[in-house]
Amino acid sequence: SGSIQFLLLHSAACCSFANANVLLVLGELMGDGDDDEDGPSRNAIPLIAGAIVLAQITMAGATWAGDRATHLGVGRRPLFLIGLFSLPIRCALIIYWKDAGESFLLSTQILDGVGGGFLGLVHPYLVADITFGTGRFNVLMGLTASMFGLGGTMSNYLGQQAVEKFGHVASLSGSLVISVIPVLIFGLCMPETYGARGVDSKQHASSNNDDDDKEAGKT
Repeated sequence: SGSIQFLLLHSAACCSFANANVLLVLGELMGDGDDDEDGPSRNAIPLIAGAIVLAQITMAGATWAGDRATHLGVGRRPLFLIGLFSLPIRCALIIYWKDAGESFLLSTQILDGVGGGFLGLVHPYLVADITFGTGRFNVLMGLTASMFGLGGTMSNYLGQQAVEKFGHVASLSGSLVISVIPVLIFGLCMPETYGARGVDSKQHASSNNDDDDKEAGKT
């Protein structure tokens, strides 16, 4: 259980560290002025607002779809992986479409909504599965929230430092590389937790009963 908690915390930190800076870079790319203009484009504020609204609308749809999938018996691991995998795809598309136009860049926010919807939905389910019967649900929820916050803070600072020194593509490439780490962690190391609530306690109780039976047999 401790190793699973570590995997979840590490994934939360890496995911947030890779993700938080992406919207800032996207806004800067969409808000760059035309060749004959100095400073940001006049469409910068509507575009950034549109990016946020598009992600929120998509997030609502992704949350509904994830909830339906959960009720149909789909496990936590594949749903969480969908959310994680949306980020490297998003980073790659922004890099590829950086000169393709504002509409192409804006459309990448659909993936932001997909990631946010699935991760936000499955996260408490995962924590509940891992901490079932221990009384540590709030503790692990707080720790994962802290990891998300710490990763986001570091992402905004270091990501913008990378933009200033190396450019937008370098910053996005860093986010792309880091975003692959939680995908690998979950894909290779994280077990499925759906249906695992109470399994350990039942096994422990069964083991105790077997020991009692053996002791009774000896007497």
